[in-house]
Amino acid sequence: MNFKGLKNKLYQSFTANPALIIYSVIIAVILWFVISITIYPTTPKTISNIPVEIDITGTSAEENGLSVISYETKKVNVTIKGNRSSIGSLSADDLTAQAVVENVTSAGEKNLKINVTAKKSDVKFEVTNVSPATMTVMFDRIDTREFELSVEAPNVKASDGMYMDSNEFKCTPSVIEISGPSTQLDSIEKAAVVVSNEQELDTAYTFHSSEVVLYDKNDSKIDTKNISFGTDDFTIDIPVYMQKKLDLSYDIRYAPSNFDVDSLGLELSVDSINLASPNTDLQKIDSWNFGSIPLYDIGWDFNKSFPIEIPENYKDLSNVSSVTVKLNTDGLAKKTVTVNDISILNAPSDYNCTVNSYGLVFDIIGPEDDIADITEKDILVSVDLLKYTIQSNNFTADATISFPNYDKVWAVGLQKVSIEAEPVSSDSSSSSDE
Repeated sequence: MNFKGLKNKLYQSFTANPALIIYSVIIAVILWFVISITIYPTTPKTISNIPVEIDITGTSAEENGLSVISYETKKVNVTIKGNRSSIGSLSADDLTAQAVVENVTSAGEKNLKINVTAKKSDVKFEVTNVSPATMTVMFDRIDTREFELSVEAPNVKASDGMYMDSNEFKCTPSVIEISGPSTQLDSIEKAAVVVSNEQELDTAYTFHSSEVVLYDKNDSKIDTKNISFGTDDFTIDIPVYMQKKLDLSYDIRYAPSNFDVDSLGLELSVDSINLASPNTDLQKIDSWNFGSIPLYDIGWDFNKSFPIEIPENYKDLSNVSSVTVKLNTDGLAKKTVTVNDISILNAPSDYNCTVNSYGLVFDIIGPEDDIADITEKDILVSVDLLKYTIQSNNFTADATISFPNYDKVWAVGLQKVSIEAEPVSSDSSSSSDE
């Protein structure tokens, strides 16, 4: 057979009759379709990126108050098998991928099977593979709780000479409602509003913030992607104090007018204190007085603690609550003296007042040379009755002791003197008037 001649004849026939070409193509397609249906009735097809749905309505999970918290698998790929005419045009939009929620009754991670079906009921096919075939889903109960708010302002500083205490930062509102998975709420140890501003303050200031950070018991931040907050509008007031270092001071009471208070050898356990005030009062002072000490209380073994009291709105940055005062006896001496000469001052005119007790005995302290030289004649003891209301024949009054020629010597102890008071008779008054 001459194939070359046959080929030339067929080519001439097709070129001479174009309609023959069209008819041939149509017949070929029909034959392929018929053969596919009759010989190969089903065919496989893979469809990608089908969105996964999770519906717990009417399930045991819903009955137990559970909610879907999170899951990683968002889309699946599926391989199906079916009639070419039925599945040939299917796409991801025509299919539904759904997690099978069965027998989920408690919180936690659950591994669920994924089913793929057609959205139209008349579309038939067999699912041969789903990838991935399962998905991990976190279930939990959604709860709402209240938490106290603290404030974090890491970039807010006090100017030089000023002070601020982060424990005094005030947040409004001070309590926040937080909703989310109960197991996650259980892990919250602290809730804080964050001030991200970078600022140096020399006076009280108010900030606004919408940022809330949660911490667990290990002070690690908690992921808040499954958590919602009742509000995101917070006002933060930050008080700022003036601070100053002040010398501690004291007063000496009941000292003779000529006594040199500065000569007292008193030692303080703490010399100064660092205070902070919400106002400018500290600018006006250079020392802080912790109290008064009667001179007569200062004996040879004097060692006494005094509380350091500050106003309620002040702060003791030194954390010093008391100071101990001790007498330094270096260069001092002590001796016991007896004084018999006691004078009465400001006696009432309607009473004759006399001293019942003589020989008043007490200790004196002062520089060694002074103590060695002092005699009874250098000591003045008096009783001032001006402050007393005389109602009885005998009463006790406080004695005042001074050393006119010695300004660094003092008497130890509060000395008492017995006084006898006799009313002046009317006869004596009349006689004196005549």
